[in-house]
Amino acid sequence: MTAPGDTVEPLPAGATTPAETEVPGDAILAAADAMADAITDAEASIDPTLPGGFVDLADLPAPADSAVLPAPVVTAPPTPDDAASARSVPSTRSGTLAPSRRSAINQLLDESAQANRDGKHHQGAAHAEQVLADESITPAQQARARQLLSGHRLRLGEFEASVLNGLLALEYLTASGDLLAQSTVHCTLALAFHETALEEPALQHVLGALEAARACGSHTAEFWALSRSSMVHQALGDADRSIELGRQALALADTLHDPEAAFAARNNLGDSCLEIARSKRSRGEDAWTVLNEGIELTRAAVQHALQQRHAFYETVARTNLVGFLIEMGEYADARRQAVRSKTIAITNKYRNLAVNNDAQLAEVARAEGRIDAACAMMDAQLADPSVAEDAALNVKLHRALYEMHQSSGRFELALRHHEELHVLMLGLTRQTAGLQSRMLINSLEIEQARHEAQRSQLEAEMQRIRAEELDQQAHTDPLTRLPNRRALDRQLPEMMATARDRAEPLCAVMVDMDHFKRVNDEYGHATGDRVLTTMATILGDATRETDLAVRVGGEEFLLVLGNTTLDQAMLICKRLLGQVRDHPWGVVTGGLRCTASVGVALLTPDETVSRWLGRADAALYEAKAAGRNRVELAGARP
Repeated sequence: MTAPGDTVEPLPAGATTPAETEVPGDAILAAADAMADAITDAEASIDPTLPGGFVDLADLPAPADSAVLPAPVVTAPPTPDDAASARSVPSTRSGTLAPSRRSAINQLLDESAQANRDGKHHQGAAHAEQVLADESITPAQQARARQLLSGHRLRLGEFEASVLNGLLALEYLTASGDLLAQSTVHCTLALAFHETALEEPALQHVLGALEAARACGSHTAEFWALSRSSMVHQALGDADRSIELGRQALALADTLHDPEAAFAARNNLGDSCLEIARSKRSRGEDAWTVLNEGIELTRAAVQHALQQRHAFYETVARTNLVGFLIEMGEYADARRQAVRSKTIAITNKYRNLAVNNDAQLAEVARAEGRIDAACAMMDAQLADPSVAEDAALNVKLHRALYEMHQSSGRFELALRHHEELHVLMLGLTRQTAGLQSRMLINSLEIEQARHEAQRSQLEAEMQRIRAEELDQQAHTDPLTRLPNRRALDRQLPEMMATARDRAEPLCAVMVDMDHFKRVNDEYGHATGDRVLTTMATILGDATRETDLAVRVGGEEFLLVLGNTTLDQAMLICKRLLGQVRDHPWGVVTGGLRCTASVGVALLTPDETVSRWLGRADAALYEAKAAGRNRVELAGARP
């Protein structure tokens, strides 16, 4: 299929689609029609010395002065902004640019994007490569450069480079969540894989393009994804699905008010119909229904191109129209359309399209039964040095010449073309296989690198988590799961400094289970452990996020109460003792009852940790000596 803008099929190296196209005037096109009508006598109309055999630049009417031609209207495909087109860069790049340098790089990227719209892909690729060579570019700039370069390389027929840059661009776009740009790159990759007959990866990318387009809500991106999906399903032999997707794309295009999409939808669906019709006829099936649908779509595509005054679109659409007219036996009109298409192609220097028009004119002569004329035309094309670079066209020409010479009884010539065809097919197979292998290897290497990066990140995360776990274990009491003395040593100085900086009161509360040795002796150490874990839960429930509860050893615990006065601490401790006393300890073991004693000390200015906690501990012993199950306040500092 052929589509415009970012999604046109790639041109041979050196071919361009200039933005400022010239639309030949009526007089020129009328002369071209007259020339087409005159091409009926093979011997009189063919000059084997001319490239193409009969209609070359010297034969065509000279274009009118471009100054009097109407200004063309060229619609540009949507381009994501710089932030949306971000891509990854190696970590050695700084990622920071001076404003002037950033502006210069963005200017190059904008020029590369404009070159893409203008069809000046050598120039656009050079701009993108210049950006990538700058070590100071940001990840976003590298992403956009690779995205643009992937498109330029596709148009230039450099599919391996297109895939490599597209996949690298897709890495960053996926990580950054730029769905619109992801869809665009997926479409480019689908075309690159399709052009090398790698339809399975092409299908994966059209599915990715469709998913990303729908996720970001872009109907324009969804249209292009549907159009590409139709193309790939056709190549996979699923004609019904291809037509269904093409019709979906057409229906969506008609809601967009986008001239480019309107043209592409009709042109591409028409092209699918032509391929399906040829396939049906090769199997002896009736193809008129699909031919009629396709030719109407293609004529509509021509009209859209005329309305836009877009010479490239018109040349492409008329070239496709010729294919329909040949299949439908309308040879005079097919010849007229081919010559008109070539007139526009020559005027605008669309060399590859002009060569295709020459091949079509030879096909018309063959279909009309003018075998000698067709052979002469094809021989003239094979003599053109520029055609030698087009392996697919050479295969087509040699196969047609072999078939025509064989049917005419010229067996020696048929054998020569058959041998040439065999050599070409072998070389093309090897070339395609080698290209496919390299593209798949590149894809696998990038995928492997991505997995390696993910694995490294995962390993680093696991090491971080393990370090945190080890740190947590080192600072946590294994029985009660409360912080231990190490945690106290780490956190308490910070709490004291904060309290002093904010002039907030800080209280230390020493808590000790009463007669805990008796619990162990009478009920066993397992019961004693359950008592300690229960006590830890009670203490944890009594503290806030700004507080700290620590098991300092045995049956002794410490609470550090942030921003708490002595009066408030006394209330908290009395409530705590009531909770301990009233707890249903019988659940732990029958007949068990527990109480605790508490000592409280308020931190004084410039007091050391040891002296402060020592006063709280002394208050705890006073509570024990006074009968237990009570709270005692520490005395003033001596």
